[in-house]
Amino acid sequence: MEFRLSQEQRLFRETLRDFCEREIVPLARQIDTEKSVIPDQLLEKMAEIGIFGISVPEEYGGSAPIGEEMVYGTIAVHELARADMSMSLPVYALLCMGWGSLIVKYGTEQLKKEILPKVVTGKYFLGIATTEPTGGSDVANVRTRGVKNGDKLVINGEKIFISGVREAFELREGGHITLVRTDPEAGHKGFTMVFIPARLPGATYTVLEEIGRRGLSNGTMHYQDVEVPEHHILGQMNRGFYLNMEGFNLARILVASACVGMTERALEISRDYVKQRILFGRPLAKFEGVSFELAEDHARLEQLRMYLRYTAWCADTLYKEKEFISQRELSRMVSICKMTAPKIGAEIVQRCMTHLGAYSYTKECPLGSALQGVMSYLVGAEGGYHIQKLIIAREFIGEESVPYR
Repeated sequence: MEFRLSQEQRLFRETLRDFCEREIVPLARQIDTEKSVIPDQLLEKMAEIGIFGISVPEEYGGSAPIGEEMVYGTIAVHELARADMSMSLPVYALLCMGWGSLIVKYGTEQLKKEILPKVVTGKYFLGIATTEPTGGSDVANVRTRGVKNGDKLVINGEKIFISGVREAFELREGGHITLVRTDPEAGHKGFTMVFIPARLPGATYTVLEEIGRRGLSNGTMHYQDVEVPEHHILGQMNRGFYLNMEGFNLARILVASACVGMTERALEISRDYVKQRILFGRPLAKFEGVSFELAEDHARLEQLRMYLRYTAWCADTLYKEKEFISQRELSRMVSICKMTAPKIGAEIVQRCMTHLGAYSYTKECPLGSALQGVMSYLVGAEGGYHIQKLIIAREFIGEESVPYR
């Protein structure tokens, strides 16, 4: 078994880390200020080095390393989160990468040619719109309707807690892969996934003010008789529930990687501080109450990092070797990562803040922004903490543990 990154992957990581330290770190505080946005110039530079093309094949303008997309994706998001600990920039990128993969796999040729070349520029935001006011993790309770009318799918409904609404509608261009109910009588077998460009007639949005990740908007979307071309449907009609779960598997791997990257940087900040902070005539690192906490947190993060890398490799291998593992087995592994990474990240950042003391409670220190950012993934974004437990229990214990059956 080979656990090392390849020479090409290590070179990619080194190149990206140098880019992030040079171009992103100086802007990180600006990105996370109230009502701020990610600068277009920065997105252009990220596109130039191929970040938004990681999941897009060359024929559509991307640079996808075929069969290694998720491993490269985790490397990219990890480095972005080290540089922008607020998570705004890594989330922007991971949504485009993860859900872009779904268009690559299940989009029509016409849709791929229309959307993917624009996604790789970084200026076309691609997101996911599943959550509704009446149901978040209860995907089977989605009420947004899609009705076939000739060569159109007419959409009516509302989505909430959706990333990138301002970016897609106003600041740039973009759209969201959306889950809609197309057969009301078929239960979870009556959903279809469709890509909805943001600026179609009848589509509107509002912005919700979040406590963190302020560089990337979050809000609601309303669809009133929005007509979507038939070629924007992903996969088959009424098979959207399964595509939705597959897309979340990819996105959650990248989310976990962002949490690991941010936490790694937080530990480094704390480590460097306690080595030079003198208390009672000696470095703070000499006190075991501090150094042992850092040692334990480093060990937990390293264990998570290795399991996450293995999970990303499994996701890539599944698409090359269909019999390797099942999607459900991959879901269990992904949920272990998604359940663990935000929780470990939030706990470690809080401890790092206690090591830095009062300085950590100022906006000069990035740890406060990091804590607010990672909490979004603990409380619900891309699947809440307890929902991951439910998935793990379902696959490990069996159907006897499932409350909705």
